[in-house]
Amino acid sequence: MTREKSIKVRLTEEEFEQINLYAKTKDFSVSEVIRDYIKRLPKMDSLRSIY
Repeated sequence: MTREKSIKVRLTEEEFEQINLYAKTKDFSVSEVIRDYIKRLPKMDSLRSIY
């Protein structure tokens, strides 16, 4: 799967340090951590039934 989309997010220094430290302890990149969290979001079908 090709990744074509990108997101720019502004973080506080504390937020950045938190995600960066977490990524380092898991031996992941920050991008991998974020993608993992996105995978845990509810699937689109279940969200459509709410709205």
